[in-house]
Amino acid sequence: MALRPSETLLPGHRADSTAAANLAGWMVLAALALVLLGLLPEEDVPTAGAALLTIGAIGLWRWGWAAVHFTRAMIYRRRVFPRLRAQAEGAPLPPALYVVVTSYRISPEMNAAVYGRLLDEMVRLRIPCCVVACITDMADAEVLRLVFDQRRAQLAEGSSLYLLPQAGTGKRGALVDAINLIQRLGPSPHAQMLLMDGDTLVEPGQLEKTCRFLSAFPDVGAVTTDNLPLVRGPAPVREWYRLRMAQRDQGMCSMALSRRLLVLTGRFSLFRMEAVASPSFALAIGNDGIRHWRLGFIRMVTGDDKSTWFALLKTPWRMLYIPDVAVICAEELPSGGWFKATTALMLRWYGNTTRNNGRALALGPRRLGWFFWLCLLDQRISPWTSLSGPAVMLAAAVLHGYGFLILYILWVLITRSLITLLNWLGTGRFHPIFPLLLYYNQIVGSLVKIFVLHHPDRQRWNRQGLAASGSQGLAARLSGGFFALSLSGFLLLVLTLAHRLDPQIEHGAPVGLPAVLDARPRPEHYLRMPCAPDRLTPCTVVTPPAPPASLTAPGPRPRA
Repeated sequence: MALRPSETLLPGHRADSTAAANLAGWMVLAALALVLLGLLPEEDVPTAGAALLTIGAIGLWRWGWAAVHFTRAMIYRRRVFPRLRAQAEGAPLPPALYVVVTSYRISPEMNAAVYGRLLDEMVRLRIPCCVVACITDMADAEVLRLVFDQRRAQLAEGSSLYLLPQAGTGKRGALVDAINLIQRLGPSPHAQMLLMDGDTLVEPGQLEKTCRFLSAFPDVGAVTTDNLPLVRGPAPVREWYRLRMAQRDQGMCSMALSRRLLVLTGRFSLFRMEAVASPSFALAIGNDGIRHWRLGFIRMVTGDDKSTWFALLKTPWRMLYIPDVAVICAEELPSGGWFKATTALMLRWYGNTTRNNGRALALGPRRLGWFFWLCLLDQRISPWTSLSGPAVMLAAAVLHGYGFLILYILWVLITRSLITLLNWLGTGRFHPIFPLLLYYNQIVGSLVKIFVLHHPDRQRWNRQGLAASGSQGLAARLSGGFFALSLSGFLLLVLTLAHRLDPQIEHGAPVGLPAVLDARPRPEHYLRMPCAPDRLTPCTVVTPPAPPASLTAPGPRPRA
């Protein structure tokens, strides 16, 4: 397989898996399907239809939202965005472009590739450009000066490079210092500001398309683009990142139809200077936090892109997504193995979403629009609905037989394959192990979301090592108790639904707690013969014979 240009800049990183890895994925998927078919019980499960109906009822909210998002994404991608792109073709470039690049312990090779691509794009723009590079090592400064000096003569007059050493307080502090520096330079309100990470590669011609697109729509305060991962690691890691970016692409297209987005990613987002020129914008990043009803004030450590998003969400400015522009993001799992690394990333991603969800919901549907507001509400509901189906079927398998579990896994394999195909229709990205990774993200991601919903004060930067372990005091110690209480209530509901799937249950008879409290005699209270070995044949009920006449209680004595 030929290497892409970006892959030659970063040795060891690949955008796509090899043909051998794709073949191995197909073999794994086929083997799993054959094993499941072989494990299906020979006897029919009498309540199989009820089981699938239960799963369908639980998943009705999720499947309904998935269908709505897919339809909206296709409308935006195929109908709305082409018209927007046509309007943006003749739009003027901004009078100046300011770029803030944040990085932490980036290798010299990565710095040379990232800044080389960025400055090459600025040469094409032919407008004054100012780059503020937030660095952590003086060795970075030498590399950046060399890259800039090589292109200085080709850049437009007035272009400059500022090297801003980070104070060691994390990405938020670096962003605040950089934005304050730009504001002191007195930029034009019609200029634009780009926020990007130091491991993001800009593809040729994409920066100009993004700048013209933002200029074309005066009511739009910020835009973001598609992300394509360039991954160091084995094929499963690469496909996990590719699946995440494909789902992000679909979701962004759906939300852009409402001219609002759920995040302005820190990888690459372009802002109109007029929308971020006020000092309150930098203040919203540096001193951001939320007020929790139990834990008090929680200062934001991670999620700077959520802070910039919320700062814009409160204003009348709109947001748009550009699906035909993609930046290349260098990715590598943190140390610790697959499960530990992926859950650590989920804890940061979903924690940022959860902490900002409440205050976004508080803005109300009139201000945000009903669809956007309901999407925020769905972020609260979806972790529970995503776990309900597998939890009910697992409990049914333990209580009534393994056939329920095999049936459910087959259901998962079919439905997630269908979702993968639909995503392929929208994004053009596919791999045979996407269905398995999709389900892994659903289950593990839902558990992580529920955890951070009860522990919103837990924050950690994986690369920088910055962390907020949590609040202190009784309120913080109660987080585990509320978490256990929520899971207990969820488990009680799961067991009640699983009991309804018992093949031997009498239709219409009370179950669970009502059955315990119901003292009326029923046939199942009498003596039963031994059940069939397969537990699928109803037990024979033996009704006790009537007592003999000799044992009948004597009547009342006659009066004397």
